[in-house]
Amino acid sequence: MYGRGVRRVTATAGLIGLALGLVACGNEATGGTPAGNAGATPSMTPSTTPERSVPEPVKTPTMVPTPTTKPAAVQLRTSMLLTGPDVAKADPNRGWITTTGSADPICGPSSIRSNGVRGSLNRNFTTELDASGGQWLTRYDDVRAAKAAYDKIIATIKSCKALDPAPTHARKMTENRTLPLGDATAILRWYDYPLPSDPGSEPGGFPYAVTRKGNVVSVLAFREMGDGVAPANFEKLTRAAAARLG
Repeated sequence: MYGRGVRRVTATAGLIGLALGLVACGNEATGGTPAGNAGATPSMTPSTTPERSVPEPVKTPTMVPTPTTKPAAVQLRTSMLLTGPDVAKADPNRGWITTTGSADPICGPSSIRSNGVRGSLNRNFTTELDASGGQWLTRYDDVRAAKAAYDKIIATIKSCKALDPAPTHARKMTENRTLPLGDATAILRWYDYPLPSDPGSEPGGFPYAVTRKGNVVSVLAFREMGDGVAPANFEKLTRAAAARLG
């Protein structure tokens, strides 16, 4: 009887152990992953790329054009003309004085002025013998017109169609040079001489000096029998005339 009771207790204990084992197995099957996280995909947060700084455009300074100053137009004044003492100083011991008489240039009127003259002044000189000369000032609208006049006057003197030598004479240009005076200066000289067939005839010297300063052109034109005013003295006269133009 005692042995039958032991078997019942043992059987009962076995049933209780089996039940506990099943409960434990059920907990392992459902307890590996929390209920709320089953099948969840991990969140992938992309790394933040730092923003690239954009350089500001380089500002180019605005170029303001420099205003061009137009050369002031020169007005003619009698003080711009050579005087008798000026000529006498440059070519001494000749007795040069001013005169109201004419001093026609050897190469004609076109050798002392051009077209479009807006004002003019003139003064003549003489030795009261066979030498004479003069200075002619002409004013033009602007520098451009004065440049054109200067070039035309020079061309007229170089051709000098008005100088027509006698049948027994010939002519040649003995000076043709420039000087750094005013805006432009040229000295030209014609020489008229007798041919061997006319040995007793006199030669003639005809120097010119043309100077441009701004919108004004100055022309010196002298003439006389013989060689004319010596080249060195005529250059002094040219420099004195250019200095008076300012």
